[in-house]
Amino acid sequence: MKSDNERIIDVDDDSVPDSRPTEVPQISIERGPSRSLRGNEDGMLINEKKDKKIWGIAIVIVCLLGLALLLWYFHIRISADANSGRNVNASNISDLSLAYTPTSKGMSPATDSILGVSMDMYPLDGLRASLEREFPDTADRTLVMFMRSADYHPDGRSLGPVVVDGVGSDNKATDSRDGYVAVSPSGRTVIGISSEDDVEEWARENNGDFFRQMVLLDDGELPRDFILRGKVERGAIASTVEGNLYYIVTKNKESMYDFADALREYGFVDAVYMTGGNAYSFYRDADGNSHANAATLDKIKKYDSHPLSQPLLVFRRPNS
Repeated sequence: MKSDNERIIDVDDDSVPDSRPTEVPQISIERGPSRSLRGNEDGMLINEKKDKKIWGIAIVIVCLLGLALLLWYFHIRISADANSGRNVNASNISDLSLAYTPTSKGMSPATDSILGVSMDMYPLDGLRASLEREFPDTADRTLVMFMRSADYHPDGRSLGPVVVDGVGSDNKATDSRDGYVAVSPSGRTVIGISSEDDVEEWARENNGDFFRQMVLLDDGELPRDFILRGKVERGAIASTVEGNLYYIVTKNKESMYDFADALREYGFVDAVYMTGGNAYSFYRDADGNSHANAATLDKIKKYDSHPLSQPLLVFRRPNS
């Protein structure tokens, strides 16, 4: 028997249907076209490759331009070296090899000034030249002019090679002496501007004369620097554009630069420095009269019985 407090609950055995949805709805969101992360990476790699290619092309162009500039520079330098005397070595050897007959009976110097530099100019064409190791006899009627040649050390050794009648020294200049004077056995004189030894070798092989001196003018251009400083009487052998040779001496004391600049302004093309200045001022005119200053006469007396450290460059008229 059940009490009143007890309640009876009937449970239906049939299952109650679940009203919750059995499938989860799929929500799709449409998006516009976009690049995946992988696509971005590919794009960056492509851009980097393009940048590297552009830089590579730029570097190649710069290198080619640099190479072109170098080739241009060396072309200019080679051309300048070849024109440093305008193939003067070959031209001078050709001239020295030709027969030469002196015709001048003497000289008539001219005096002129330019840029404040007063100069005596002596024409050398038609005279017979030679390097001589003894002081010439001024009483010799064939003697027209003489002057110093190579510079020398205190012990008498020449600064640079000297060749006399094919016999030469092997002394090398201690400074830049790219100018030279060469003489053929027949007495033809040439000057040149070159560091090459072609003309020296020709003189050795053909009983010629040769010595080196400093450059004052090279194809109308002054050297970058001058070794000698101060002001003294200056001398030079210079050539015109036509190839005529002159011995030029300043009447007053001048610097090397002022002298060289005056030669250029006057119209000379090449010029080789000659030491001694007007201390060796001797010449004979066409009438046979000799002209010498007091300094030259003193030099003649001093060295009359003394050996010369270096030969003199002597110019003579024909024997007959």
